[in-house]
Amino acid sequence: MTTDIQTTDARDLAKVAESLVTKGDLSALTAAERARHYIATCASHGLNPNSQPFSFLTLNGKLVMYANRGCTDQLAAMHHVNRRIIRGPEETSVGGQKLVICVAEATMPNGRVETAIATVPMVDPVNVLMKCETKAKRRATLSILGLGILDET
Repeated sequence: MTTDIQTTDARDLAKVAESLVTKGDLSALTAAERARHYIATCASHGLNPNSQPFSFLTLNGKLVMYANRGCTDQLAAMHHVNRRIIRGPEETSVGGQKLVICVAEATMPNGRVETAIATVPMVDPVNVLMKCETKAKRRATLSILGLGILDET
């Protein structure tokens, strides 16, 4: 399967590709093109597209494919990534704002180690601890696999 974007109309392919490649913005793609890009991205990483490993989100004014927990769980299993929480989740205050912080560590069988920190505003006390832990593990997984490009930042 190719990762090339195949446009279905006479639109300027260069402008579409520039928006996607240099800005990471998928909004210039049609729904069919986004679907093809989604399937191709899943295939290139060995992910099952039926499990919906990516979500389309608008972040910082750009439509992006966000690697969700299902994505990072599949990647961790495929690449034998061991993940563990090494700090938190715990409540802290930064600049007068209450946050939850969590630090995760990801290790590979070859001994390589990455850590990632996650913070989540304390707005939803019921779910914020789980969200922060999931975010830290997700970020550590993407980082150790060299897929930071799929992160929300």
